[in-house]
Amino acid sequence: MFAMDVESLKQLSPEFKKAYETGEKYEFTIKLSDIIEICPRHKQEREQYRRFIRFLKSKNITMNLVSRKKGHKDLSENKLKLKDNGKSIN
Repeated sequence: MFAMDVESLKQLSPEFKKAYETGEKYEFTIKLSDIIEICPRHKQEREQYRRFIRFLKSKNITMNLVSRKKGHKDLSENKLKLKDNGKSIN
């Protein structure tokens, strides 16, 4: 069901790929605008990724979505797509 999304993230991050394939615990933060580009949905809203987030959680991976909307944690303005454990990944 999420095969294309997973493959896109694997290509973007070797750490994600390793965690997905081995079952290691992994957590990353990504901007909503970036995940929309990487894993497009019909509607460009946070709600569209809830099932994918739950799926990743079942694989021991935590994906934190952030947006610029009021009340959401914002990432610094940079061109990096993923940020995990304080380390940014291209």
